[in-house]
Amino acid sequence: MRKLGRFAESLYMGIGAAAMGLLAALVIFTVVARYCFSLSWKSVSEFNVTLFAFTTFWAMGLNVLRDEHVSINILYDKFRPAVKRWIAVLNGVVMLVVDGAFTYYSWLYAQKMGTQISQGMEVPMLYMYGIMPLSGVLCAVCVLIKIVSALRAPLSAFEPRELTLEELADR
Repeated sequence: MRKLGRFAESLYMGIGAAAMGLLAALVIFTVVARYCFSLSWKSVSEFNVTLFAFTTFWAMGLNVLRDEHVSINILYDKFRPAVKRWIAVLNGVVMLVVDGAFTYYSWLYAQKMGTQISQGMEVPMLYMYGIMPLSGVLCAVCVLIKIVSALRAPLSAFEPRELTLEELADR
């Protein structure tokens, strides 16, 4: 099961990294084409915007899995490990509620606005707006994984630990 989880996380990360790489390459291409050759394609520009939105929303779940979301731990660090576990679970439930609202309303929005045809790529806007509810569902799965992990982790996982110099530099 752990192998499957690691593979799924690697695939999730790989898709995000590939999308980010493609976005970087296309932005460089469009800038060079526009400023050096006075060429511009509205479909490529629209695809760049869509890809930017995709990478932004796709990263929601990765941020949850890797604990890269914003958190203020000054109060949390003062609790005992047993209490920290339940705070982590409560935090996950709150994230799940917020993500559920985001997913629900983004689905409604995608359904309502998705019938329009985009001006650049000339595809239904559902393909672009559908990124939000899809990412919301993936994020919810990631939050559930974190909740289960918090419930199954030994109490030692919630004890304070010494930070390395590298970790201190990242803060």
